[in-house]
Amino acid sequence: MAGVVVLAGALVVLAGGVCGQPLPGTPAQAPAPAVPGAVEPETVLAAAARQAGVRRCLAAVGVVSSRAFAGAGHADVVLDWDRQDPDGAPFFSLTGLDFGADSSALFSLTTVPQVAGCTVLAERISSAPLPCREVARSELAGWRANGLVRAVTVYTQAGHARETVTLVDTRGACVIVRRQVRYAGGG
Repeated sequence: MAGVVVLAGALVVLAGGVCGQPLPGTPAQAPAPAVPGAVEPETVLAAAARQAGVRRCLAAVGVVSSRAFAGAGHADVVLDWDRQDPDGAPFFSLTGLDFGADSSALFSLTTVPQVAGCTVLAERISSAPLPCREVARSELAGWRANGLVRAVTVYTQAGHARETVTLVDTRGACVIVRRQVRYAGGG
């Protein structure tokens, strides 16, 4: 199990590490179950949310994080939540994901329990060592480009109103922010 440290009111889960230094090869989730039909392994984020007292949105944390963590070698998680009402208030997390070979990403997940379920905001932040126009050409064919400010373009797609991809041109790289929102009740 990952170590747990509380710093300035936030729970920090270090996947096998001490003081933010993860050990090489520390898994982002437990190994797959050996028994066919067994429950899928819990990610370090889902385990931390459960330890924090999140219950109503725990399934959403588990499903979304298992997709986001796919292929990650290890992960470090920083959390914040209402200690007085952990299951009735928003839950915030930021995860560093290491995919090896100089590839990493950030994953931000916010859940808000509501009467009809959970509202979920998920954002994955990564970069590519090429201009954003190349990223858009190879990954966002059919998406509509919407200029936000200089060097920032938000891409949308018909039929996916709650999903955006934002590309930020920087020197020698493109910052990529993939964002999805699902409101309680499916809206």
